[in-house]
Amino acid sequence: MNFSLTKLMFPSKEIIGIDIGSYAIKIVCFGEEKKQIKLKDWGYIPLAIKPDTPAEEKKAIIAQEIKDYLKKKGIQAKYVATSVSGNSVIVRYVKLPKLWRELALSLNVEAEPYIPFDMKDVNLTYYILNDVMDEGQPKMDTVLVAAKKDIIKDKIDILSEAGLDPLIIDVDSFALETLYDRVIPKTDNGAVLILNIGHKATNLSIVSQGVTRVVRDIFIAGSTLNKAAQKVLKADAAGIEALKRSKGLLVSDEDKEAAIANMDSEGIAVSKVASGVLKELYAEVSRSIDFYLSQGVDHSIARILLSGGGANLGNITKSMVNEFKVPVEITNPFSFLPEQKNIPKDILPTLAVAAGLALRRLKDWE
Repeated sequence: MNFSLTKLMFPSKEIIGIDIGSYAIKIVCFGEEKKQIKLKDWGYIPLAIKPDTPAEEKKAIIAQEIKDYLKKKGIQAKYVATSVSGNSVIVRYVKLPKLWRELALSLNVEAEPYIPFDMKDVNLTYYILNDVMDEGQPKMDTVLVAAKKDIIKDKIDILSEAGLDPLIIDVDSFALETLYDRVIPKTDNGAVLILNIGHKATNLSIVSQGVTRVVRDIFIAGSTLNKAAQKVLKADAAGIEALKRSKGLLVSDEDKEAAIANMDSEGIAVSKVASGVLKELYAEVSRSIDFYLSQGVDHSIARILLSGGGANLGNITKSMVNEFKVPVEITNPFSFLPEQKNIPKDILPTLAVAAGLALRRLKDWE
């Protein structure tokens, strides 16, 4: 789907996907050789910015990190795609009167009842899914996307200061959908739940037959678990991250019995804290699944694609399989490429949004 805010120009052969998170910057750059997509470069740049850093200073630090990385790697591409998510972004699936050409002119009026922001404060766009009949009236199934202008401006300011030309501002969930189109075989039946567990938010999408039916951001994510774990374990952020990966969740009875037998107090504590946070996350995911199923859809959830830094929590896929009773797969955003670079296993799922952004040129312009 094209939810981008694009300039009226064709991009160059390369576009950089940059996912600016609260914990790290993720960068992906694809190129083409003999009509085949190649991964030219990737980057994962942790951010160590103090919470009380002024907004303008924070933006300058991020811009400099991006500029330094591109210079170090010798990346010449100027065009960039980035994305937004969180409380400042609203996605609504609505049925609007069949106005077609007139919709663009009256969009603010038609959309206002569904957008909980002052319309003067947002950038608004839409995508028509299909024509439907609703109570005997011809209407259009439409996706409305509203993003506050200040969050868009912040991203544009950062990228411009880094010497880049922001060509596309996407939504995290739709960037993941772009990636999904590449990594999942077209012959797959059933709906796919895409779950991107980031540092501050978890992006959720449910895609059925190539169309996104549910999109939401859940504010239970990596930082939620970190804060809960720090209270119990009294460790610093780096220590918590290491424990999440090495200890993880005790899911099976055998895992739990082994931890008790080995007197692994840290492992037991990490699992208890993580299980409590995931219980809250799973409840929210279940609500989204119920909402999707309540629409009278033909396809139930067939699998879950997991990405983001949260995918590195030990045994999280086993935990999700137990909870949702469907296969769970950690996303390799480059699985569709003929050749793979040697990227650390724990970094791969964090690059999913950036990879989806870097693919937008191929989807939107070819």
